[in-house]
Amino acid sequence: MSDKKDIAIVGAGIIGFSTAYYLSKQGYQVTILDNTDGTDNCSYGNAGYVSPSHFVPLAAPGMISQGMKWMFDPESPFYIKPSLDFDMMQWGLKFKAASTQKRVDAALPVMNALTVQSKHLYEQIIADEQIVEGYVDKGLLLLCKTKHVLEEEAEVAHLGEEFGLKTSVLTAEQAMELDPGIEFDVEGAVYFEDDACMTPHIFMKMFRSTLEEMGVEIKYGTEVTDIKHKSGRIQYLRSKDDEIYADEYIITAGTWTNDLLKPLGINLPLQAGKGYSFLLQNPIVKPTIPSILVEGRIATTPMIDGFRIAGTMELTGKNHDINQRRVNGIIKNVSRFLPQFREQNFDDIKPWAGLRPVSPDGLPYIGRSQKVNNLLVGTGHAMLGWTLGPITGHLLAQEVIGEKPDITSELLAVERYN
Repeated sequence: MSDKKDIAIVGAGIIGFSTAYYLSKQGYQVTILDNTDGTDNCSYGNAGYVSPSHFVPLAAPGMISQGMKWMFDPESPFYIKPSLDFDMMQWGLKFKAASTQKRVDAALPVMNALTVQSKHLYEQIIADEQIVEGYVDKGLLLLCKTKHVLEEEAEVAHLGEEFGLKTSVLTAEQAMELDPGIEFDVEGAVYFEDDACMTPHIFMKMFRSTLEEMGVEIKYGTEVTDIKHKSGRIQYLRSKDDEIYADEYIITAGTWTNDLLKPLGINLPLQAGKGYSFLLQNPIVKPTIPSILVEGRIATTPMIDGFRIAGTMELTGKNHDINQRRVNGIIKNVSRFLPQFREQNFDDIKPWAGLRPVSPDGLPYIGRSQKVNNLLVGTGHAMLGWTLGPITGHLLAQEVIGEKPDITSELLAVERYN
C-alpha cells in the first residue's frame, strides 16, 4: 500500500520481529537491521517463559540486601563487578530509588496487563500463523527449599490472585503429582497455572520465515554506526556499506540501545544483565512442566529438543565471557532441587551467555520518543524480553499507526530518566 510509511527496525530479536509482524499486517513496508547473523541473541538462548506470574518488577524491596549477600559467593546467582564506571553507579542509585513499595505498587497493574496480554498475543500468532511447535501451556512451578521462602512466594501468589491469576500453594508431594516421574527435594511449591513456555530458537526460526513471506526485509550483518538527525527528526541510519532511509525508526537493540540513542541526546539507563543457559539433549528425566528453583534463581524448561536450564544475573559489562564457577553453581543447585540429576549428567554441556537489557526500575522502555518525533523504542525488559515480545511489538505498532496503545503508563516512558 503506497500510502503507508516505510519503517526501519534496529534489532532482530523477538521484540523487533513482533513489531515488524504487526506493522506488516497493516500494510507497512518494514526493514529489520541486525549486526549479528540472527541465531545467537537472547531471543534464542532464553528459558522460553511466557509468564503472567512475573508481574513484580526486578527493583523491589529487599533485592539490594539479598544481592549484597550473594555478592561474595562465587557460585551465587547474582554478581556485580566492582567498578568506578559512572553509568553503573548512576544505574545503581536509580535502582535503589526504585526499590520501594510505593513504586512497586504502582508498577504491579502495568506489569500484569503487559504479561497477560502478551500471552494472549502469542497464542493468536501461533493460531494465525500455525507456529504450533513447542508451545506448552501447563503452568509454572516455583520450587522452594525452605519454609520461609515458600511463605514469601505464597504471598506473591495471593497477590497474583487479586489480579485474576490462578495459583495454588502445594506440598512437595502435590507438586510431584503434577509431573509424575519427577522427584523434587523441596519444602513445597507455588503453582501459577496461567504460565506457559516455548522453544524459543525454533519459534524464532519459524517466525522469521513468516515475516519474510509477508515481505519483511531482514538485513543481518548490518551494524548501524551512526544516526543522522536534524530538528528533532532522524534523517537516516548509516551502516558500513549503506544509508537506510525510512519514515519511522524503531530501536529494539536490547543492551546496545542506549549506545545508539546517546548521540541523539536521549539517555536510557541500561545495564547488561548476563545470563547463562545450556541444553540437555538427552536428560536422565525430562519434566513436562517448567519450574523455577527459587533459592537458586534457576529456570528449567522442557523444550522440543531437550531440557533447558538457565540462570544467573551478572552485571559485568557488555561481554559474553562465561564464568565457569557460576555455571558450576547452576549445576549444583539443579541437583539440590531435582535429585535425579547428578553432576556427571552435565559433563557434555555447552554453556551459552546472553545479555539482557536491565533498566534501573525493572520496567521496560516502550513507546515514542518525546525528543525525536519519528523514533520509537522497545527495550529494557530484563528477564522478561521473551514474555513481553508480542505486547511490546503490538504497542509500538499502535503508536506508528496512530492508534491509542492498549496499555499506557508514564512508568514505561522512553525518556523517564532524562
